[in-house]
Amino acid sequence: YLNNLKQLEATATGELQVCRNNLEMAKESRIRAKQELDNMIQNIKGLDLDRELARSQSATMSNISDYFGARGIQTYVLQNTILALQLVTQSYLDELSDGSLRLQLRLDEGDRISRRASVLNPDGSWVERPLSSLSGGQWRRCSLSLSLGFSDLVARRGRLCSSLLVLDEPLTHLDSKGRDNVGKLLRKVIRNQSLNDNIGIGGLSVTTIIIILQDLVAEELSESFDRIDEVIKHQGHSTVVVDK
Repeated sequence: YLNNLKQLEATATGELQVCRNNLEMAKESRIRAKQELDNMIQNIKGLDLDRELARSQSATMSNISDYFGARGIQTYVLQNTILALQLVTQSYLDELSDGSLRLQLRLDEGDRISRRASVLNPDGSWVERPLSSLSGGQWRRCSLSLSLGFSDLVARRGRLCSSLLVLDEPLTHLDSKGRDNVGKLLRKVIRNQSLNDNIGIGGLSVTTIIIILQDLVAEELSESFDRIDEVIKHQGHSTVVVDK
């Protein structure tokens, strides 16, 4: 009987040792599995970062494609120029319209410049309108602002500066307030004053402005000009009366 007990003990001891060995192997397997899991988590994080980087690069390339368009760098440069022209033009338009008009310039898919105006409503909201639907005075303000803005931009970027500015009938369709705003603006151009803190005139270095006006308008704005010369037509001949 004692021998049987010893055999059972030996058997149990052997089985216990096997269990202990299996437990150690299981612990080692668990450690390896945890390490593999940690490595997989790190790999997933790395893949997520790569994916976000790829998305960012894709978005950047898409924006570059949109900016450059089918014609490449020419379209990109033209778009920037149109934006600059809009900003400079708006600074003049704010002066001429007392902030009641906006002019948007856009480049369409055919590289054509589209022009849209927005008019300030009495309630403070803006309504977009085509230029063809503007009143004569509103259209004149936009047209004059665009002309001055273009000259300003050419002077800034092309360094083509003229000391003389000639305007032919710039006050057509303008009311008394509009004509007065034109006179004030041209005075600022002469003095090279900034129109606002961001844009300003800057590009124009005009010392002389010649304006061709009708008699009635010229008399109304006589205080806005240093000299008023008159052209008198009589019997097919014209005579210039110089204001000394």
